[in-house]
Amino acid sequence: MSRYRKPDDEEAVNSVDPEGIKRGEYKKMDTYDFVRRDIERFITHPEEAVICPELLKSKDVKPPPDFVRNVWGSAAGVGSGDFHIYRGIRRREYARLESIENAAEEERLNREFQEKQRILDEIAAAKTAKKRQKRQKKKSKRLDSN
Repeated sequence: MSRYRKPDDEEAVNSVDPEGIKRGEYKKMDTYDFVRRDIERFITHPEEAVICPELLKSKDVKPPPDFVRNVWGSAAGVGSGDFHIYRGIRRREYARLESIENAAEEERLNREFQEKQRILDEIAAAKTAKKRQKRQKKKSKRLDSN
């Protein structure tokens, strides 16, 4: 997506438009301009489907292979291309371990959040019950006095 845009024909008619862009110059676009452009595009073509980007999904790393074909025992018999194979295997294994650790960390944070929410809900329910009891007591006193 380009950060710069060429002025429209309406903007290019004047030698200098209110934003200070001269004819043929490009204007640096910020987030507001991107959103405005997208909304204008959706309004002018309502028949087109609106495509919303999905939330970033976690990449599932393939499990390690059951059988590694190129196994080397010592550096003496290793060829020049085997290092690259080893490096690829090591990189994939580290990526797999990192994804497992990230999933465990996310699970832990989610559990902590749920526990905290449960405690806060219990506190709020206790406060509500106490205030309800106070209101009912006040109401019963008012009814008894009448």
